[in-house]
Amino acid sequence: MSEDGLVTIPPTVYVPILVAVIAFGGTVLGIVVGWMTRLNGRLKRLETRDKLSWLYIRRLIDHAYRHAPNVPLPEPPDGWLED
Repeated sequence: MSEDGLVTIPPTVYVPILVAVIAFGGTVLGIVVGWMTRLNGRLKRLETRDKLSWLYIRRLIDHAYRHAPNVPLPEPPDGWLED
């Protein structure tokens, strides 16, 4: 204890604690950034699949209105409903 009643902590104690706290924060930040990057990639794939699905459904609706019953349906686009 010092003369004014406060406990002084030597640098050999608080520097490793500070380094550990900074390292922990960096690890958590890295995990969150990695998770967000994977989530963003998955969202882009899902949006692409959703757009392909709607375009194909629209082609099927147009086909139903324009063609006779025995005309074959249009083929689905490449990558449609792939996960």
